Amino acid sequence: MKKIRLNILHRYVGIFIAPFIVLQALSGLLLNFGMFRKGSAAATGPDGGAVPSIWDPILVKVHFGSGLLNNAYHILLGAGIVWMAVTGWILYLRIRRVMKKQPVSEKKGTL
Repeated sequence: MKKIRLNILHRYVGIFIAPFIVLQALSGLLLNFGMFRKGSAAATGPDGGAVPSIWDPILVKVHFGSGLLNNAYHILLGAGIVWMAVTGWILYLRIRRVMKKQPVSEKKGTL
């Protein structure tokens, strides 16, 4: 791929998958911290454990999901994150290589 195309593709893929990453991160965060799910500290069951809130099934469905469509979604999102990391590293190395070739006077810029 050309340098410019990789840069543009990296940008647009990042913009496209960012909302899905935020959705996964927020639902995982809310599932992980009990204070968001319990409703109140006094909501305990007979065994002393927290009583599940109304949000538990919704958060589990959003975060984990089940079925072929949700599995494909998770695989594609994971592949997109890996692709973003690899292309970001490639772009970083390209920029670093170009910066090393420039003379010191050009790196500092003119004021």
